[in-house]
Amino acid sequence: MPMKNILLEPIKPTPATLKILEKRKLIRTFTPTKNIINTTREKGAVDILYSSAPQHGGHKLICVRTNNFSKFKLNSHSDNEEFIIINTTKLKFKPLYLVVGLHKHKIIQNKIRKGVLSSKDFIVLDLKFNDPHTCVFTMLKDTPHCEITKKGFGNGPIFFVTEPTKMKTILFDLKNYNFSLAPFQPLKNVGANK
Repeated sequence: MPMKNILLEPIKPTPATLKILEKRKLIRTFTPTKNIINTTREKGAVDILYSSAPQHGGHKLICVRTNNFSKFKLNSHSDNEEFIIINTTKLKFKPLYLVVGLHKHKIIQNKIRKGVLSSKDFIVLDLKFNDPHTCVFTMLKDTPHCEITKKGFGNGPIFFVTEPTKMKTILFDLKNYNFSLAPFQPLKNVGANK
C-alpha cells in the first residue's frame, strides 16, 4: 500500500468543541449531572459519573511530560482516563497538542486496514493550561488519541492523568501513514510493536 500523508491542524478547544466530542461519546466533560444540579435535598447529593471496571485495577494519578514531536503514537485504552491540564510550576511550556480520533478504536482500525484514514478522522486540540472550561475531561475507553508538542527549544509540557492501574494501551500500526501538524515538520510513525 502506498504511503498516505495526513495533515492535521490544531485548534484552540472551547467548551463547545468539548461538547461535540462528548456527544460523539469520545470524552466526558467535568459537568455535574442533572441529578446534582436539580437536587433540593437539604443535605446535598452525590452522583457517580463513572467507575472503573474492577478488572482494570484501582485508580492512579500520573504526571506526564511530553517532548514528542517526531513520533505519532496513536493509541487507545481499555478503560477511561482523566486528563488534567494544569500547570502548577513556574515553567513556561511548549504547546500541548492532543490528537483525538473522531471514531472509536474499531472504526479507526478498519480505516487504517482499508487505507482510507484521513485528516477528517481527527481533531487536534491545542490545549490551554489552567482553563477551567477545557483543562479537565475524561477520555472515554476505546477513543484513539496521542499527545505531541512542537519541535524546537523550550520545556516539554507537563500534565496529569488519572487512570486504572492495570489499564491496557493498544497502539495502532500506522506504518503506511505520515502525519504532520500544520505548519510543523512531518511526524514519523511507529508501528504497533515498537
